This record gives sequence, structure tokens and C-alpha cells, in this order.
Amino acid sequence: MKYIKKLDIKLVKGEYKNPIKGKVKDPKQIYDVFKSIKDKAQETLLGVYLDKDLEISVYDILSTGAENGTTIAPSEIFGHVFGIKAKSFILVHNHPKGDPNPSDEDRAVIDELKKQSKIMRLDFLDFLIIGDMDMNDEKRNYWSMFEEADGGDYSLGSVH
Repeated sequence: MKYIKKLDIKLVKGEYKNPIKGKVKDPKQIYDVFKSIKDKAQETLLGVYLDKDLEISVYDILSTGAENGTTIAPSEIFGHVFGIKAKSFILVHNHPKGDPNPSDEDRAVIDELKKQSKIMRLDFLDFLIIGDMDMNDEKRNYWSMFEEADGGDYSLGSVH
């Protein structure tokens, strides 16, 4: 006899508190909520899901890896987006060694996710990398795909 797997989604209290009241406007707000990810010893990838009003609905841990890498298939990321019925999503990733600048591997993943998001008509708003050193040009502890491409307000749309 074969059994069908059952997906069981439960709301539980997470380790990150959301001080944002209303619409998420920019990467700095996301950084402020999730900046403690920098303290994790392994690379971790979070999915942050927003509703039609750009308010955070939920987040989840998509992947935890080693000190210098984590992997997840794009289909798993999109599966979470569809399962949660999010209108937009942001990925948050840490670099335990401290440098928030994207690696070549990060950029390749971002490019692939942007392409696939466009095909699936999903609003991939941002990819933040959080570190612990001011090593990027802006002298911030994070790097944002959105800020690098456009900057401004998230309500202007995703980066394609």
C-alpha cells in the first residue's frame, strides 16, 4: 500500500520579531528585522513572504549549510512561495565570515532565480546578504540586490 505525504503547515513563534508596522518599504527595514542572522555559524537562507500590501506575512528557514555555503533547489524556493500564497518574496542570506558582498555563486543563483521568477510571474523583490563587517562600498553590514539595481521603494516593483 502506498501512502500520500501530507503537508502540515503550522504557525509557530519565530526567533525574529517584526517591528515593521504596515508596508515594507526598503531593504534596510528587512535588514533591521533579520540582522541577527549574521551570528549564525552556518550559512542560512530565509524566505520572507509578503502579502499584496507588502506586509510581511511569514518567514521560513529554507536552508542551512556549512560555514561557506548552503544549497537549495529553486523549485523548493518557489514551492514555498506558492504554498504560502505570497504575492512577493525576499530571500535573506548570511555570510558567517562577515563580508556581505555577493560571491560569484550568489550572483549565479540570483540570476537564475530572477529568470525563473519572471517566467512564473512571481515578484522576487530582493535578495539580502547580511554580514558582520563594513566591507562593501556603502559601508553597511548588508548587500541588497534591489539597492544595487534600483534602490528606492519596494512598491516600485521587483528587479528583473
